[in-house]
Amino acid sequence: MHPTLTRFFRLYNFALTLASVVALALIVLDWLNWIHLNAVPGRILLTVILLVFASDYLVRLAMAHAKATMLATNTFRLSALVPTDRVMSPAHLSRLAHSVRTAQATLAGRVHRATAKFRRRLMRFLRGGGLIYYLGLSAGLILVATCVYAYAEHTDFANGLWWAIVTATTVGYGDIAPHTLLGRTVAVILMFTGIGLIGTLTSSITAYFTQAPAPTASPADELLKYDQLYRAGVITKPELQAQKKRLLP
Repeated sequence: MHPTLTRFFRLYNFALTLASVVALALIVLDWLNWIHLNAVPGRILLTVILLVFASDYLVRLAMAHAKATMLATNTFRLSALVPTDRVMSPAHLSRLAHSVRTAQATLAGRVHRATAKFRRRLMRFLRGGGLIYYLGLSAGLILVATCVYAYAEHTDFANGLWWAIVTATTVGYGDIAPHTLLGRTVAVILMFTGIGLIGTLTSSITAYFTQAPAPTASPADELLKYDQLYRAGVITKPELQAQKKRLLP
């Protein structure tokens, strides 16, 4: 390249770098409230800097042979040409953060309300008959048996876990079988435990789906209850009248 062109491009790149540093310094000073870019001089200066960068981008795009490649590989340079003085202001960022927190809280509340009924039913199912404790005990026993089997049979944890689950559920594929005394002892324990696990799980599921719903009190029963409370002096007559209006519209 000709020395004059080389000197020109060096000065050109230095000017662009200086403009970038000036723009960054102006933004920092505006954030520190030392200057106000919303005033007319600040807006004029930012507009001039933006026009410089836009001109540089358009010139590079016009001189590029593969324009599509340049557009695809210089998206950051293109995004820098978008005016963001109001978008990046502290007040706007504060409002944006508040909106994000509000949206997260609203979404979390909706998810909590939507899954509340399912979680209540799940906990009632797991706690019925102490099923959750038996499942925890069985899971712990399977993990312990897996480790013991892997040690006794000189195999890896994955094969030991597969063998323990198959044995505990009394499926018994037979693809993996213990050959040592320790492994066979653990297998016997898992077999008896698996029988209890399947029986408990089956009875808990059957009891959950066949249990009768809790009886609901009729308006007459509730009125009788409030009348007894009134006679006992627990509630007043206006309270009794209010309950009658509620139950007998």
